[in-house]
Order: sequence, then structure tokens, then C-alpha cells
Amino acid sequence: MRKPAPAGGDTALPERIERLVDTLLTSDDEGENASVLSEARAIFEREGVPGLTKVGDSAAYGFVLVNMLGQPPEFRSRLLARVREAAVRGELPQDALVFAEARRRQTEIEERYKAATPSHPELRDQISRLLEDDQAVRAREGFDLEKMEEADRRTAGPLQAIFDRYGVPTYDMVGVQAAKDFVVMVQHQSPGLRLAVIPKLKANVDAGQGEPGTYALVYDRTQRDLGRKQLYGQQLECANGKALELAPIEDAKNVDLRRAELGLMRIDLYVQLVRRSSSDACRALGSDASRGGKEEGVTAIAVTPWMRLW
Repeated sequence: MRKPAPAGGDTALPERIERLVDTLLTSDDEGENASVLSEARAIFEREGVPGLTKVGDSAAYGFVLVNMLGQPPEFRSRLLARVREAAVRGELPQDALVFAEARRRQTEIEERYKAATPSHPELRDQISRLLEDDQAVRAREGFDLEKMEEADRRTAGPLQAIFDRYGVPTYDMVGVQAAKDFVVMVQHQSPGLRLAVIPKLKANVDAGQGEPGTYALVYDRTQRDLGRKQLYGQQLECANGKALELAPIEDAKNVDLRRAELGLMRIDLYVQLVRRSSSDACRALGSDASRGGKEEGVTAIAVTPWMRLW
């Protein structure tokens, strides 16, 4: 739950930061996003890193989030140095520093692979083609459950064949984007494939060859397949086809810190983002809402609204 700015304080800056967070997370307009990042830089030059006393928990965290997600590398380096100083003084939420450090590590790894030639370019291209089929039927406009299931059946064989031959493709093999895309598609496949992928994907992540956020997505989905609580809060479910609700979480009070360790945004922001991007998901599932869940009348929704930035 978001904590408000300190009572009696100036609310203008906290509210301004909250608007920047909301715009960056929800807008696909490049001009709007550029304006957000420009304004965030201006705040930094004038205020440094706004802390808990000045803007409260939510805005202090949100300022770090916006800048670590969208700013160029040289600015992020300056920001991170100030974030570390503020954290030592107790002026920032713990998960803000943890998130910033995780994003730095992930960004540095991904930047190294941008200019690298993958060892299996043909596999990268195959994954890209499969993703087109996977995502085309998941657009909000004209969503059709039967078409989605047909597409998942078409991609099931090729994905299983890739896994049988290569395991979980790494950054070295196919590059960052295709490695992420493979895991996103696995999320839409059978519980058996998801379960088999987990240990190999975890090994990739630990070696800097896989994306932590997609690991969390598949791990949580697998936990729900097994009728267990999720760990990272990546799964929202349709209860009786009526509304998207966050599935039960193990040790829920520490979920934001666990998410931060993987470079994931706070759970409240994530839930808002999923609900906005998938507002019609439960209605679209309708009477089929009991398919795919361990509990009667419950379906896990696999939504990845952060593919652009996260």
C-alpha cells in the first residue's frame, strides 16, 4: 500500500512525481515519455534525490523507479551514486535502493549484448516468428479465447522442440529479447513445460544469461499450477470471470523487497498496470474462466505489460 507524503508537508512535489510515474508506466507516446524523463532530470538537478521526509514513501520510491527505468546510462550512474548516499542516511525506502542496484546490473548485462552477435541467429529468428503468432491473438482489440488457444497449440510443438534441443535459450545464444520472448511464450504453455523450464531458467538468471522478471513470472505461474501461493506477485487471477485479483502470496509483507531484488516494480504499481492493460480479460474469458486454474472458477492471467521497459 502506498504511504502518503508527511502530514503538513508540501504536496506539490510528491504529486508531481506520482504523475511522472503514472505517465511513464502507462503511456506509449514517445514525446510524453521524453517529457517525463526531462522533468525528472530537472527535479534531480534542483532537489537531488527527494527523500522520505520531503515527499513520503511512495514518491521517494517512484522518483528512483522513473529514473532507473528510463534515463540514459550516464544519468543513471549519477543518480545511483546519490541514491546510495541517501539510503545510507535512511532517507529512502529500502526497496528503492535494492531496485536501483538490480536495474543497474540488468541494464549493464543487456547493454553488453546489444552489439554482440548471437551464436544461434537462426534460433533467434525462429523465436521471433513464434512470438508474432503468440502475441497477435492477445491484442486487446478483438480478443478471442478460441483463437488464443489455437495459437498456443500451434506454438507448443516448436517450443517443446527448442527446449528439448537447447534447454532455455540464453543471451549468448539468441540475444536478450529473444531469450525473454521464449520464456514469455512458455508462460502460455502446459504446466509440465513450465515446471521443466524453471531450473534451467534459474541457472540462466544466476549466470547473467536470463531475465529475472520473466523467471518470476513463470515461477509464480508454476506455483499456482501446483496449488501453492506465489512468491513474487506476478500472477493475477479471474475469480469466477468477474474481476482480476492478485493471487495469494507467500510472506506477502516482504514481497516488494523480493520484487526489488529482481528489478521489478512494487506490487501495487504492478497490479494497477495489469488491471489497466487487461481490464476486459475476465469478461473475455467469460464462462471459460475455470480453465487452467487449480481452484474451481479461477484462471491465472499471464500479462506482461512491461515488455517495453522491464
